[in-house]
Amino acid sequence: MREIHMILLLCFAVAAVLSDLRTGRIPNGVVTAGLACAAAYQLFAGGAAGVLLWLGGAALPVLVFGFFFYFRMIGAGDVKLLCMAGGFLGPSGCFGCIVSALIWGGLISAAILLRRRNFAARAACLAGYASRRLGGGRWEPYLEKTGEDARFCFSVPVLLGILCHIVTGGSI
Repeated sequence: MREIHMILLLCFAVAAVLSDLRTGRIPNGVVTAGLACAAAYQLFAGGAAGVLLWLGGAALPVLVFGFFFYFRMIGAGDVKLLCMAGGFLGPSGCFGCIVSALIWGGLISAAILLRRRNFAARAACLAGYASRRLGGGRWEPYLEKTGEDARFCFSVPVLLGILCHIVTGGSI
């Protein structure tokens, strides 16, 4: 049973990442279908307790990343992708996936900064944004005044976090 669970999660996650890399968006249909399959799986595997696992896992990314989404430091599709993964994994597995995705995201970000050689520009952008927020300026998205060199698809680290969870059997 666990194999079906992980294969479904992996299929939905790969579909989301491929779309994100191609178009810059994660389709709501992929996430909705994944959440529905996760709910059905959890209900079938655990009954009422499974539904609670699904709810807890699907809600955890909103609680963890809600602040960052508000400032547009992470995209809605990435949060929804993590919610879908959480529906399959439950809160505990979702938390491990989030931690792993953050580590992968940091490593990928560092590699991008090194390759583009724009660490000073990115640090200045973050410092300027923090200064404006602390100075009480009007709300604005974090990446509003940045170019494409500041962006990357966080769905890739999410997929890597899911793969880490699958490979380690959830021991991360």
